[in-house]
Amino acid sequence: MIHVTRAQTQDELERCFAMRHAVFCVERGVSPDIERDEWDALSPDCGHFLIQGNGVDIGALRCRYAGDAASIQRFCVLKEYRGGGRGRAALEAVEDWCRGTGIGRIELDAKFEVCGFYEKCGYTKISAPFEEAGIPHVKMAKELF
Repeated sequence: MIHVTRAQTQDELERCFAMRHAVFCVERGVSPDIERDEWDALSPDCGHFLIQGNGVDIGALRCRYAGDAASIQRFCVLKEYRGGGRGRAALEAVEDWCRGTGIGRIELDAKFEVCGFYEKCGYTKISAPFEEAGIPHVKMAKELF
């Protein structure tokens, strides 16, 4: 069972950072200097979501808000928990949260290698490939209403 919670405390935020560090820095080799930025704080303009599976932290993502649109960033699931629909369930939970707050569109920068995952979740490519942190990406979007 997947449970997604918006971080409300510094402890919950640090747990999100631990998931991101494990996936982006340790597994993928992204420098910690660029993995964290000015949006990594508790803020009304940026939500950090902790993903749990059966009570265990398995991933995280953050969602920046601007009017009726949002940008999903830093979405990660620990390698041993990928597959089985966990990432999709987490993404759907955040989409539902966004709908509930009046957000009608989500954009994200997807690693090119996982575009198929996002396409299966209803996202469409809206850019040519580009490089971010040394990794090929493409911008994708989904209308929620």
